[in-house]
This record gives sequence, C-alpha cells and structure tokens, in this order.
Amino acid sequence: MASSSLSNASLAQIEALLVPNAQSSGQSSEFIPQLYYALHQVKKDPNSSVNSLETATSSIRHRLKQCKSHIAESEECRALLSKTPEEWEAALRQRQKDLAVKQQVFARLERQIRDLGDH
Repeated sequence: MASSSLSNASLAQIEALLVPNAQSSGQSSEFIPQLYYALHQVKKDPNSSVNSLETATSSIRHRLKQCKSHIAESEECRALLSKTPEEWEAALRQRQKDLAVKQQVFARLERQIRDLGDH
C-alpha cells in the first residue's frame, strides 16, 4: 500500500494504483505519457503488432480494472466517491461549522472547570 495520508484503506489502494510512485523505476506509470507514447508508436508504424494501441495501453487497462474492483468491494469507498465536488464543499463547510461549535463548547467547559478550581 502507498505511504498515503488517506485514512480510508480502499482509497489508499486506489491512489497507489493511479498515482505514480516517485521511488519506482522503469516504465512511466503515469497514464498520459503512456498514452501519448502509444499513439506516437501507432502513428509511426500503424501495421506493427508490437505498436498496437491495445498492447501499449494494457497496463493502464489493468490498473483501471484493479481500481474498479477496489471500488466495487468497498461500500465506504463508493459512498465517498459518489459525492460531487459541490456536495463535498457543502459537507466540509458543515463539518467546519460543527468543529467551531465543539471548540466553543470545550473552551466554555475549560473556563467552567478553571472557575470551579479557583473556588
């Protein structure tokens, strides 16, 4: 599993599959460079079976299938990924409001405890 800051294990596995690891060597694990290279090879020699787009993009398809499998297996992961960015913004704003209220309650309790200790 990737050394990720994600607390959801399924999302961390998906991130590990999709986000290239800086420590890995060999072929680029990023999708876009792989696709550009594959298209360049096909354009250069369209009749070569070695340069077929299907062959060149097989690792991308495999990684995407693994991600799909992780998502299918995790209800929590599906719930997290089902929200739109706007829904997440609203949820984050609400959580920030909730945290602010909790901080106020804790500060009030701290003052009350301090006042009780002074008496």
